[in-house]
Amino acid sequence: MAPDTRIRCHYDVLDVPRDADAAVIKKAHRKKALRYHPDKNHGSEEAEYEFRLVQEAYECLSDPAERNWYDQHREAILNGGKGFDGGTGPGDISFIFDFTLYHSASCFSGFGDDSGGFYAVYSHVFGEIMQGERSGWISEGNIDERDMLNYDLVTIPFGSSSSDYADVSAFYSRWESFTSTLSFAWADQYDPREAPNRHVKRRMDDENRKARRVSRRERSEDVIDLVKYVKRRDPRVKAAKERIEKEKLAKETERVEEAKRKRKEKAAAMAQWRAQAEADMAAAEVQDVEASRIRVADLDDSDDSYDYGGGKKGRRKGKRGKKKKKKSRWSYDDEEDTNIDLNEVAVEVAVGEANERASGPAEMEEDQQISEERVDRVGVLKQEGIMLSEDDSESESEEEPDIWRCEVCRKDFKSEKQLENHERSKKHKEALKKYEMKIKREVKEEQLMEELLEDMDIKN
Repeated sequence: MAPDTRIRCHYDVLDVPRDADAAVIKKAHRKKALRYHPDKNHGSEEAEYEFRLVQEAYECLSDPAERNWYDQHREAILNGGKGFDGGTGPGDISFIFDFTLYHSASCFSGFGDDSGGFYAVYSHVFGEIMQGERSGWISEGNIDERDMLNYDLVTIPFGSSSSDYADVSAFYSRWESFTSTLSFAWADQYDPREAPNRHVKRRMDDENRKARRVSRRERSEDVIDLVKYVKRRDPRVKAAKERIEKEKLAKETERVEEAKRKRKEKAAAMAQWRAQAEADMAAAEVQDVEASRIRVADLDDSDDSYDYGGGKKGRRKGKRGKKKKKKSRWSYDDEEDTNIDLNEVAVEVAVGEANERASGPAEMEEDQQISEERVDRVGVLKQEGIMLSEDDSESESEEEPDIWRCEVCRKDFKSEKQLENHERSKKHKEALKKYEMKIKREVKEEQLMEELLEDMDIKN
């Protein structure tokens, strides 16, 4: 049975009222689509045609903008375009192409390149629209149609199913900004020639210009609506959108994978850095242990110049490093001078005795008294010399040193207080402990050596 190809209302196709909301339309579409789906009606041309009408009706009524346009032009569409004046006012304008019928899927059969297919039908439609623009331009007194503002639309074909998407995109991009170049003088509401005066004429001209602008805008909007209608159903655009979505998804997937790869590389680099840091720390610990072993080995050395406290081993230079050797109050030169004085005294005593023998008793007695005083004086000098030397040694021993020294750590200090503080320090105690251990070890080694020598003597 051949399908009924008469123009049918979209609301009648879905069996919904004209004021049905989106939910009701969606539910009705689902019911009709399941009923006429090709998988349930194999080989039925009527079911296939009904299914296409159901899809067309749902696509139109589910879009608020397209549904609004359909409601405004519903009567013209159902009447087959009869009485349509292009929305431009009264009269039959022959060069204004009526494309109202082409807002329906019933105007083409399939998406092939045949004469009744999608591409052939709409190539004819857009060609007729531009032919009307050219005819109206010439009828208005213009000579060269290439002066038309939208003449470039003639050079952009609608194409076929095999057209490159760049050409398809250029076609829709230009037609979506369509503006008619016609004057729309037939839309005038008044005849200025009938104006009684110039003020009325000016008012009529203003109203006519306004009507022309409205008609031109409506015509342009109708053409743009047709372009959008065709673009939504163009398989080439759908394929391009799917391809773009796939490319976008592939790029997004690639971006995600790249981000994962970078995170893995960063994690690997961080792990490598941590491993290297741990290895460096381990090597540093080994070096520290080796250095401690060297210090312990140095403690075993018999060289007493080792600094047990870890300080610098060198001797101090300068005034503080050298102990000033204090000279005693009785130096070698002083002792020599004292000896000389005593000899002179002894000589004087001897001379006095000789003179005593040569002189008289009174003089002898006087000289003897003088000599005795001199002897006593020599004895006193000798005794004072001995006492002074002893006092000097005691004062030198009792005098505080310029430098206080820690023999364990081999360090010098400026005061006794610093030395006491040093002896209470942890570093000194550790050095002292090592020193004591060294002494004990040496004592033990000496004992072992003595025992070994004794065993050797016994065996011999």
